[in-house]
Amino acid sequence: MNLWEIILISFSSNTILLGVLGWLARSLLGQLVAKDLERFKSELTNTSIVTAEKLKHELHLIAQEQQVLVSKLHEKRAQVIAEVYGLLVEAQWAAQDFVSPMELVGEPSKREKYITAMNKAAEFYRCFDKNRIYLPSSLCEKLDAFIKAMRTKVIDFGVYIRLDESKMSERTLEKKYEAWDNASEYFNTEVPKARTALELELRIIIGVNQKGNNEAC
Repeated sequence: MNLWEIILISFSSNTILLGVLGWLARSLLGQLVAKDLERFKSELTNTSIVTAEKLKHELHLIAQEQQVLVSKLHEKRAQVIAEVYGLLVEAQWAAQDFVSPMELVGEPSKREKYITAMNKAAEFYRCFDKNRIYLPSSLCEKLDAFIKAMRTKVIDFGVYIRLDESKMSERTLEKKYEAWDNASEYFNTEVPKARTALELELRIIIGVNQKGNNEAC
């Protein structure tokens, strides 16, 4: 075997060896990359699960907070409606008592009843005006109109209470009794209808069942 054959055989052996080593290197590298990829996918999946659970927990807490807030707001609104409605009823009673044609012996005079009626109306309006933020604007408008109409009827009749009836002219007396009759008629017919409409709207706001409420009343 000459020198060239020995060199050729050596070169061929080295080439094969390098090829084998290259294949082994690529194979090992591929396995390492595959393992790293699987580990990365596993870590990513675990991280996604943890993140999703954390987000779910945070959303649940936020939902609970919102539910508590809504519950407190509803409770406050119910308290406001109860207080405002109670004062409205007292204002109606006082005004209706003032314009009533019935006058019993020993009861307060018309002048005293007029003052009581105006005070009750003012008491209602102060409470209502401070808490109107809890009520729908449409309902506020109805309450404004309701108390304004009652006060107007009370004042229309009340202007004559300050006068001495014995010194009134016949025409003034006619106007007095006309205002009295109008106010009395208004409280006997219009006020009950307006109050019923308000009660229905108030019950809807606080979620009172109409059938159950009728049974309670």
